[in-house]
Amino acid sequence: MSNGLKQRIVGVLVLASLGLILLPLVFDFADPKRIDRTSLIPPAPEINAPDIPSAKPPVAADNQTTSAIFDVAKSLPSTSQKDKNYGLNESGLPDAWVLQVASFAEQSKANELTESLRAKDFKAFKKTVKIEGKTLHRVYIGPKLDRRRVVVDKERVDKLLATNSIVLKYVP
Repeated sequence: MSNGLKQRIVGVLVLASLGLILLPLVFDFADPKRIDRTSLIPPAPEINAPDIPSAKPPVAADNQTTSAIFDVAKSLPSTSQKDKNYGLNESGLPDAWVLQVASFAEQSKANELTESLRAKDFKAFKKTVKIEGKTLHRVYIGPKLDRRRVVVDKERVDKLLATNSIVLKYVP
């Protein structure tokens, strides 16, 4: 091998090694679309859940049900347009309204109507009352705190069932 060829090979090797060392310092060969996976967010702190005791009824409370709040036996028909649509009564309690849809002598018919109204997204319930020795099963929708909503339900139910339902106001 000639001396000139050896010098050229050594020169190429020296230039290649300098290129491998200096080119990465001059140019950034990182992918610009690469996602930075390093995070500066500290790890989540450990939180100990507090021990919350369960609620217990007061000792002096008797076993009253909430259905006594809307006692439909004390309800009176509301035919006057002068009645307030919503608000508080003289006792400071909210006015409540229910819609009496039907009254049946047979409990099975009342159950059927109640279930069909619930299937149509009405909040229907039934009550059993005794009038002049007869047991009747009444179907109601409600209670609602806004009379206008009960009137809207009345119109829908009257068209749906071809009946004339009654808007009742709860009287404490």
